[in-house]
Amino acid sequence: MKLSYYNKIMAKYHEINKRDCSAELKAEFPDVPVVTLESIVGQERQRKTKKSYYYHAAPQNLAKYYQRYMTEIQSKDNKCGVLLQIADEVDLSPALMAKLILEYYYKMSSKENSLKEEESITKSKISEMLRNPALIQDKHLGAEIKLCTLTDRCYGPICDVLRNFSGLETENKLKNDLTKLGISFIDEKQLREKGYDKTPDVKLNVPIVFDGHIINWIESKASFGDVERHREYLRDQYWSYCNRFGPGLVIYWNGYIDELNNYKEQGIVISDSVPTEVSFMDPSILMKKTYVNKNINFNHL
Repeated sequence: MKLSYYNKIMAKYHEINKRDCSAELKAEFPDVPVVTLESIVGQERQRKTKKSYYYHAAPQNLAKYYQRYMTEIQSKDNKCGVLLQIADEVDLSPALMAKLILEYYYKMSSKENSLKEEESITKSKISEMLRNPALIQDKHLGAEIKLCTLTDRCYGPICDVLRNFSGLETENKLKNDLTKLGISFIDEKQLREKGYDKTPDVKLNVPIVFDGHIINWIESKASFGDVERHREYLRDQYWSYCNRFGPGLVIYWNGYIDELNNYKEQGIVISDSVPTEVSFMDPSILMKKTYVNKNINFNHL
């Protein structure tokens, strides 16, 4: 996907300006898979939430949300959806709104019952109640919490499970595809057993050549490769892999911005699938290429 097309998708998303916009985006960009659109939007929402979360979690704002919730449930004949409505109005993740309100509810309960700090609800207990709202004493609040976590596609226990499952699924697909191609490799677990700390998903036992570039390792990402996310991965993972294992391949299964794939000479090749047209490395290629990690400037993107 070209950067200009990605920017059009982002502009349309901000124009729609609502949590669930998959249908509208798919109608506007029918050539883009839904999973790609959802990945693009999800990553943008996560970035926005990270910037605004502490504003919403500020005591004065949290007290205001909680008071609004208490007022609304008394005037809506026990109809569920108050927290979800508040979250949408203030543009906060429903699951995070649920978490903040649940913490505030038990904080208020502790004060009312004069509980000591060691008797108050712990963070682990809050997490357990978010996973199982039936444990919440206030059944109406439990229903509100459940609705928020079921609705949220970016945060919350259900989303965490789906994200972990997607990551495992794509890693397994990578290994299965390599096995079918007859490419020998060791996986992340085996690398860690050898004492490596930062490891790619697979390290090839015999390097391959893809599109004229040597591949020693492959990293699988069940996401879309946008500028910010790719920059973070370069800094935190990819250059470390290059320094340790040489040049490699990154697979963004949900697609990526084409302009990011211009660091092949520095040892990072990007794809959205396991390449099938490969050959085993000719050692003479090593005499022709020198891979040097450079400080990458993203300002031009």
